[in-house]
Amino acid sequence: MTGQDDCIRKNPFDFQLNTVLEDNTEPKVPLSPTQEASFLSFVQNDKTYQKYYDEIIILLGTGLRISELCGLTESDIDFEHKLINIDYQLLKVSGIGYHVETPKTKSGIRQIPMSTKVYEAFKRVLNGRGRADKLIVGGYSNFLFLNRNGLPKVAINYSCLTSGRGFPTP
Repeated sequence: MTGQDDCIRKNPFDFQLNTVLEDNTEPKVPLSPTQEASFLSFVQNDKTYQKYYDEIIILLGTGLRISELCGLTESDIDFEHKLINIDYQLLKVSGIGYHVETPKTKSGIRQIPMSTKVYEAFKRVLNGRGRADKLIVGGYSNFLFLNRNGLPKVAINYSCLTSGRGFPTP
């Protein structure tokens, strides 16, 4: 705008950023079926991590973001049609508490089909779930994944999974 209005002669930012900055990010590589089976076997048989087995099955089988997983409620799971409805995520901000955010784009609102393994994992989660606190966040309640206090889990509850500490390297 300043260049068009003759406030400056030349726009100093009139260039492609990728011509100046080097992209040194490493592409993400999915686990091979063998690596996934080895990882799940480790989690299932490890005393520390076996409590996360069903969550990991669901995450691997659906591609959900951790905040989407944490926000799932009973009404988001359609067992009859084997679908998971995603239209929000649950977050917890220090000093503010729990809150719900809608996806940033329309493609974030979606229905995800459940494989048999994911379906069975959800059934185990519902059967083994403790007593839920009566917490209502943004109109949502009856969260599926609870901490030991009966409150919804959030990403920090899974930090041991995302840090990679303690897991065998593929």
